[in-house]
Amino acid sequence: MRALWLGLALAADPRARLEALEARRAAEREAARVLAERERSVLDTLDDAERAWREAEEAAARAERDRAASAARLEQAVREEEEATERWRWLAEGLRPRLAARQRMERVGELGLLASATSLADLVKRRALLDRVMAHDGAVLRAAREALGERARATAARAAEAERLGGLADRALAGRAEAARRREGRRALLASVRGAREVHERAAAEADGQARLLSEFVAALPPPRAGGAPYEGFARLRGRLPPPAPGPLQSAFGRVVDPRFRTVTVRNGVEIGAARGEPVRAVAPGRVVHAGWFKGYGNLVIVDHGEGFHTLVAHLESMSAAAGEEVEAGARLGTVGDSGSLRGAHLWFELRERGRPVDPRPWLAP
Repeated sequence: MRALWLGLALAADPRARLEALEARRAAEREAARVLAERERSVLDTLDDAERAWREAEEAAARAERDRAASAARLEQAVREEEEATERWRWLAEGLRPRLAARQRMERVGELGLLASATSLADLVKRRALLDRVMAHDGAVLRAAREALGERARATAARAAEAERLGGLADRALAGRAEAARRREGRRALLASVRGAREVHERAAAEADGQARLLSEFVAALPPPRAGGAPYEGFARLRGRLPPPAPGPLQSAFGRVVDPRFRTVTVRNGVEIGAARGEPVRAVAPGRVVHAGWFKGYGNLVIVDHGEGFHTLVAHLESMSAAAGEEVEAGARLGTVGDSGSLRGAHLWFELRERGRPVDPRPWLAP
């Protein structure tokens, strides 16, 4: 099957497929080398890889936004150049008959034109008309010169923006390539965690340690501040809580045995099989007491619902709530993702009563 896949891939685009395959192999070799260092924490390594990947993604996104802005500026510069050119052409068309008339007048001469006056009044009138014609022609000529200067400036601006756009496009492409390399490195690390028993066991042990640290963190959270909204009645919501995101429950609560390596872990919450990008919402009114990164859980939001109850949602792709914010039931807390996750995109959901993990399944509405 592997040979068939490789043959089909090479038939589609040999050079691109070979480069992608070589990049994957290089990432897997590097992952094996890094994780072979026994003193190196698996979760720390994964955290570093994820941060590097997300930073590369953000840098690439910034470069693409800059490129898009430069493309818009280039379009504006092209329009300004066209407008300046059109104005110059219009003024030049108007100047052409005026210049011909000036040439004819120069052959007659200003003195001759004035000398042909039949009276003093006619002379004064001719003098005034001649001054007005000269002033008008001078104004049109100055406007034409200004239009020519504007066209030159617009042409220079268009050329400079086109050059800048080319550099930004190269930077965006390089950023995307770097982000892809970082993403492939993270994928290789996750494959090592899932596929190598020793690494898997180390990761499971570290995950248990982080779960204990999270329990200590939740237990140490300060009580609701004085004057805050009084949240009551959460205990009466047992069996009626809406799920924080749509999707099936994919894991059990409590002691879980890995089917492949037979390692035993204790899970303080459940996995909800929600799709990446789905909104994650508060299950009840409360106050956000934490919104940030927590090793092993990625982007983590904790909501205090009063009476000692907290809910936790983790591995978020993005966070919409901030610590200290009061939220209503159904308020958006973030989106489903795979930050800090060893198992891909899903939502991790915990319910705690006075710091103690509680199985959330009986609390959720059927």
